[in-house]
Amino acid sequence: MKTLKNPKIVPDLLIGKRPTLEFSDEAERDAKTDEIAERYDLEKGLKVLVEKEEDITEIDVGGADGFVILPHCSERFSPLIYLAESGMPVIIASEENTFDHALETYEYLADRENVEVAFGPEAVRRKIRALRALKWIREAKTCLFDLGEWRLSEVAWHKNPVVSGMLDTQSIDREGFFDLYENADRAQAESLARGWIEESEVVEPSFEDVVKSARLYMAMKTVMEEMDTDAGYVMWCGQFTERLGTKMCFALAKLADDGYPMGCWRGENLLPLLMLHSASGRPVFVCEAFTHLGKTMTLRHCFAPSTIASCRYVLRRWRDREGTVTGYCQLPEGEVTVVNCGIGDRLAVFKGRVTECRDLGGENCRMTVWVEVDDERSIHKMVGRECTMVYGDYEEEARAIGEMLGLKVQ
Repeated sequence: MKTLKNPKIVPDLLIGKRPTLEFSDEAERDAKTDEIAERYDLEKGLKVLVEKEEDITEIDVGGADGFVILPHCSERFSPLIYLAESGMPVIIASEENTFDHALETYEYLADRENVEVAFGPEAVRRKIRALRALKWIREAKTCLFDLGEWRLSEVAWHKNPVVSGMLDTQSIDREGFFDLYENADRAQAESLARGWIEESEVVEPSFEDVVKSARLYMAMKTVMEEMDTDAGYVMWCGQFTERLGTKMCFALAKLADDGYPMGCWRGENLLPLLMLHSASGRPVFVCEAFTHLGKTMTLRHCFAPSTIASCRYVLRRWRDREGTVTGYCQLPEGEVTVVNCGIGDRLAVFKGRVTECRDLGGENCRMTVWVEVDDERSIHKMVGRECTMVYGDYEEEARAIGEMLGLKVQ
């Protein structure tokens, strides 16, 4: 899997002739400007001190992923247009003692959509996290488990103008995958199954049911490793059920526990999955909208990584179907960020709070969470049924990623 690498963000400290910073010599100047760069988590080795206009035109724009301008003087430096016209993200950082300089600099460049102001170090760090996430999304490869037997004309995967051709997805060799499953090492699968059973509470599934899930996990992981992929997505696991003799739910959960972003359903939540995983570095619950009452909605799905809650799985059947295995995970209460996508170019992003999690049993997916949002209008902006949810506040990062991808963020 590709790791989340920091983008190459160049800190440009505008010092000029009358800087707000005071220093007696070059050593003190370098020490103070290094301290500023470190406060923003910027690489001080990339730092550019701008004292005259030529300092800007000499910057290697092609070798950067973006720029953070830290204005510590009242001079405008007209060559800043050179950075803005590169098309790279340009973030103008404002603090209490540089507020006027930041606004003056922004006013000069404000007609460029790639230029924005961030107020304080944390706001800058959030924007850099979004740039890092965007870089990963564009480079990541997703293994697509699909038999190509879809009949639903409305499937987002085929219609979303942003996702189509933008994400690097590679479909599996179907027969090769089934061969790996059918010929999986029995002893290894049994050993895995025993370990999973020992660390879980088992309700309905038999040992043989869990062995099937272990064989499936081994086959899926082998395929993903051989294809050198960074994430996995199953286009409606029901198309595999007859041939496998089981469901994919628990194998997906264990792959997610291994650190892979994993999703399953109709493809609409693949992009939100990659967005929240890369923005947060945390495990993500890939789900679908279920019910809505006032400011509270329920989201549900048949698998979740246990690493979300460090919980002990409860092994159950998928919707009471004999021979299947899924792991109920008691998801905790707490603040979450939800991203929702559909078949168009719109994206809904909002925050909420998980207030409850239950296994409703019967024909329901095993994990159902109740999410209360701050404003009911957030729910009304949703554009499809599929969602992703991550614990923590990543709303600003998700919005920034969506906008940089060309989506209309709600």
